[in-house]
Amino acid sequence: MSPQKPLILDFAKTDAMKVILPRPAILSSYGAKWQGIHVEYHCQPPNECPEHCLEQHTIGLMLNSATLKGTLNGKHCGSESWQSGQMFVAAAGTYFEAVTTEYYEFMAIALEPTDFENTVCESIDSNPIEIIPQWQTRDPLIRGIAWALKTELESGGLNGTLYVDALKNALSLHVLHRYGAQKPNLPDVGGGLAPGQLQVVIHYINEFINRDLHLSELANLVKLSSYHFSRMFKQSTGVTPHQYVTQCRIEKAKQLLKKPELSIKYISQQVGFHDQSHFSKTFSKIVGVTPKKYRDRL
Repeated sequence: MSPQKPLILDFAKTDAMKVILPRPAILSSYGAKWQGIHVEYHCQPPNECPEHCLEQHTIGLMLNSATLKGTLNGKHCGSESWQSGQMFVAAAGTYFEAVTTEYYEFMAIALEPTDFENTVCESIDSNPIEIIPQWQTRDPLIRGIAWALKTELESGGLNGTLYVDALKNALSLHVLHRYGAQKPNLPDVGGGLAPGQLQVVIHYINEFINRDLHLSELANLVKLSSYHFSRMFKQSTGVTPHQYVTQCRIEKAKQLLKKPELSIKYISQQVGFHDQSHFSKTFSKIVGVTPKKYRDRL
């Protein structure tokens, strides 16, 4: 680590990586209303990335073959020959720098430390949480989650915040399980939510069905972490929170379609879809016909 004050890389800021890279991100989750997770997709020319301190727990996933020389906390990180699908994992507070000699394509996924701890805190015996640095590891689950997040960015967030929250929680628990110094202790949650808890959550979902819902706000209703809430909700209902909310939206839409004075575009907005095309595709997938055909049959 150099004696001078390093740059701080904070993915919570707009154009976060402009302080270390020559080109802006092609895709970024900044402004997407995602909580606790930041995602950027880049294609960069050869460059020298100066030493910087990571503000968040960070995953860098290479998407092509390239030569990259890197250091973590001042120590050289092994092979410089990278292949598509290889990645590094580093904890918040890690000092990182790199030099590349050819064009490279990558994704950066950053997890906010506080949100990460809130997600997994009920799964470990004590704090602090330590993430063991990884260099050029391969992890099919992380790669799959990364592609799902990239697709969600490309679509403009069609699946909503509950979907992203579920991906974030799965990623957080996996990072803790595979790369944490402490291994998660996952208790049996076979009993699911108590009837009163489930009623509170369902009432809240129906009351605010027209807007994006976050997993954390549903979990807070019954004083659980997002991770344990998701598991217990599925035990109680047989579906994930995201699937349940989608079903509720479609059921609400079916009721509104009985009113001919309401346009399909208006109905899609009233049940929480910000894109009419996505609403129609989701409705058709669940009901078997488009909203228009469903209305015509009434």
